[in-house]
Amino acid sequence: MGSRIKDVYIVHHSHTDIGYTDLQEQIVYNQVNNIRNVVSIIKNGCETGSQEKDFKWNCETYFCVEQFLKSASEVEKADFFELVRKGNIGISATYLNGTDLTDVSMLNRKTSEMQEIFTAHQWPVKVAMNADINGISLGARDVLLNNGVEFLFTNIHTHHGMYPLYQNQTPYFWENEAGKRLLVWSGEHYNLGNALGIVFNKNVNYMTESYFGRGGTDEASGVQQSRKKDCSGADKSVRARQSE
Repeated sequence: MGSRIKDVYIVHHSHTDIGYTDLQEQIVYNQVNNIRNVVSIIKNGCETGSQEKDFKWNCETYFCVEQFLKSASEVEKADFFELVRKGNIGISATYLNGTDLTDVSMLNRKTSEMQEIFTAHQWPVKVAMNADINGISLGARDVLLNNGVEFLFTNIHTHHGMYPLYQNQTPYFWENEAGKRLLVWSGEHYNLGNALGIVFNKNVNYMTESYFGRGGTDEASGVQQSRKKDCSGADKSVRARQSE
C-alpha cells in the first residue's frame, strides 16, 4: 500500500452470522426486516427526490434474500427486483458464510435456484462475497464457477486463518482443475472499518498502528470526523488520511 489512502469504498451490508450474533429466528427476522426497510427507504427517496434515492445496500448472502422473498408481498417483491435492476441493491451469490462442512450438492442447488430467480428478473448474479470466515472450500469455488459467478471478494477472519499466500489487498485468479477461473479480491481483515476509524473503536489494535503508525488513535479519530463532514450516504467514497 502507498503512503496515502485516497478512497475507501464502503460496502454497506448486514453481516450474516447465524447462531453467533443471535438466535436463528431472530437473525432471520432482522435480516428480512433490513431488506424491507431498505426497499421502503429507497422507494420513498425516489418519490420525494431526497438523497435516499441513491442509497446503496448489499445483501451479503442469498439466504437473507431467500427468507425475504418467502414473506414479502407481491408489491414488495416487485419493488425489490426493480431496485436490484437499478443498482440500488446488490446481490451476493454466497448462500451463507459457511465452513468446509457445507454439502456441495445442497450449495449447488441453492445457488442454481438463486440464478434462476434473478435471471428471470433480468439480473443474473455475477459476484459473491464473504466476510469473517477463514475462506471457502474448493467445492464452494466450483459451485460459484458452475453457476456463472465471475468474481469473489473476501474479508477474511485472520484470528483462525490467513490470507492466501499471506497477501491481502490484492487480486488473483483461482483456477480449478477444468481450467475455469474465478477472479478473487483478497481483502483486508473484516474489521478494517474499525481500524480506519470509519466505525468507532475505542481500542487501538495492530491494524490501526499498521495503517497509521503509533498514536493511530488520533489519526483514526481524524478520519472519523472527516467522514462525518464528507460522506452523506453509505454508497459514497470516504476520504481517509494516512501518516506519511
